[in-house]
Amino acid sequence: MALKPAQVERTITEVEAANNSGITRHYKFDVSEWWKADTETVINQAMQTGLAPNVSDAYTINGLPGPLYNCSAKDTFKLKVKAGKTYLLRLINAALNDELFFSIANHTLTVVEADAVYIKPFKTQTVLITPGQTTNVLLRTKSKTPNATFLIPARPYVSGPAAFDNSTTTGLLEYEKTSVTSNNNNKRLPLLKPVLPKLNDTSFSFKYNQKIRSLANSKFPANVP
Repeated sequence: MALKPAQVERTITEVEAANNSGITRHYKFDVSEWWKADTETVINQAMQTGLAPNVSDAYTINGLPGPLYNCSAKDTFKLKVKAGKTYLLRLINAALNDELFFSIANHTLTVVEADAVYIKPFKTQTVLITPGQTTNVLLRTKSKTPNATFLIPARPYVSGPAAFDNSTTTGLLEYEKTSVTSNNNNKRLPLLKPVLPKLNDTSFSFKYNQKIRSLANSKFPANVP
C-alpha cells in the first residue's frame, strides 16, 4: 500500500504558468514509497518501538514503480512531450524519510521554485528533494524529435547510518512521433540513462543547496518586518 499523495495547493509558479504561453503544460511528479503492508501498521509499529519505520519495498513515480522492480510495462509512468516545447514539472517528495535524487536522461532542468517560493533560476542535471518538499522545474525539450526514449529515475540520497530502501524507481520520457519519426514505429528506440550522484554524495548535496537563493527583486519582493 502506498502513502497517500501529498495534498498541495497550486503554487504561484503554476498560476503564472497558466497564463504564460511559453509553457506548454505542467505535470505533477509524486515520488512516494510502497510497502507490502498497511502503511498505518508500519507507522504505528515505528511509534511503539521508537525505531525507524520498516524499509519500504519500492519507490514509485505517480504510484507506479517502474521496470526495475520486475513489474510489467503498464506499471511504468510515461511522460509524453513534443519537441521544442517548455514544460513545468512539479516534483513532490512524498516519501516518508528519504531525500531523493531526480533526473531525466540527456535533459537539463531549470529549478524555479521551492516550497511555493520563487528562487533564482538555476540549471541542473539532477534535482535533490527533501521529504515533504515541492520543487518546480522547467523542462525544455529537444528542438527536434530524437529517436530515443529517456529514463526518468529517482533514488535516495543517504546522509546517515539509518536503514534505507536502496532501489530506484523509474519513469520514461517519450517524444510524440512526427511524420519523420513515424517511419521508425516498428523499431525499438534506444533507452538513454542518466548518471545520478552516488547514494552518499554529500558534496553534490552541499553544492546543490548552495544554489537555492531567494529571487527577491522588485517584481518579487521579500519584505521582512
